Amino acid sequence: MNHLFDIILPTYNNREELHACLLGLESQSIHDMRLLICVDGSMDGTMEFLDEYCSHTSMNIIVLQHPDGKNHGRNATRNLALPHVNARFVICLDSDAIPDPDFLEQHLCILEQGDCISAGDLTYVNAHKNHWAAYLHTRGKKRYPNMALIPFQYITTGNLGMPATFFIQLQGQDSAMRGYGGGDTEFAYRLHIAFNPNVYHAQLAIARSFMQKSINDALDQMEEFGSGNLRYIRAKHPEFTQLFNMNLVLGKGLQSRLIRVLLHPFLGSITEFLVKISPIGISIRLLPHAIMSRMLKGYQRIA
Repeated sequence: MNHLFDIILPTYNNREELHACLLGLESQSIHDMRLLICVDGSMDGTMEFLDEYCSHTSMNIIVLQHPDGKNHGRNATRNLALPHVNARFVICLDSDAIPDPDFLEQHLCILEQGDCISAGDLTYVNAHKNHWAAYLHTRGKKRYPNMALIPFQYITTGNLGMPATFFIQLQGQDSAMRGYGGGDTEFAYRLHIAFNPNVYHAQLAIARSFMQKSINDALDQMEEFGSGNLRYIRAKHPEFTQLFNMNLVLGKGLQSRLIRVLLHPFLGSITEFLVKISPIGISIRLLPHAIMSRMLKGYQRIA
C-alpha cells in the first residue's frame, strides 16, 4: 500500500472539464494520492491532452482505457481502475467536478473513523439558474447536515470516499449496466448488503460543477432509466423492495392503481409544462411527479 488515496476519474469527451478537475486536485492540501484516469472512448483529444499533461505534472497518474478504445459506459469505465487500486482509500469523483483545496482532507476526517462511507457534496454553481441543478440541491444527502448519518440510497459516485477494500471486494460497479441511471443505486445496495457501513454526509468535502442538463434532457434520461436499468436492478435484486417504491407503484391494490392513474403520461406532460414555465422554487416542487411519470412510462413501454 503505497499511498493514502486512489482517486478514480472516469471521463468521456470532456477534456476541458477534466483539465479543470486535475488543476483542482493539484491544489489539494493532501498530496498523498494517485489518480486513475479511466477514459471511456473519448474522441475529443483527451488521450493527447493527457499525454502532454502527464509529461509535466508532479502528480502520480495512471491513464487507462478499454482495449478496443470504444465507449463502454460509466460503470465499466470506472472498473478499469480495479486491477490498480492499492491505496488505503478510494475516492470516486466525476471528472467534470472541481474539488475544493481541502476536499481530500475533509473526506479523510470521516474515513479515519473506521470502515465507513464518506458521501461528499456536489455543488452546482449555476443552481440559481438551472432548474435541474436546483432540484438536485434539494434531494438526497443535501437534506442532511454535515457528518449526519444518511441512508445508503443517497450514495452517489460523483463524490464518494470509501475503504479501498470495499471497492475491490465488490469488484466495483456492475459493468452490465450501460444505459442511463441506477449504477450508483445498485452499487450502494451491494455496499449495504456486504458491509452495512455507516454512511456520513461529508458536506464540507465539496466538488463544484456546472450543470449543463436541461429539464427535457433530465426527464428523457429518467424515461430511459425506467425502460432499462430500473428493470435490470429489479430483476437482479428482487428483495430490494424500497427501490423507488416500485413495488407499491406496480402493485395490484387500489392504492397502486390510483398511483398509476396519477402518474399517467397525460398528467405527467401537464406537470412537465408547468415545470418549464414556473419559477425555480415552484418547479422543484413539481418535478418529483414529472420524474416518476416518466420513469413509469419507460418501465411500461416494454412491459
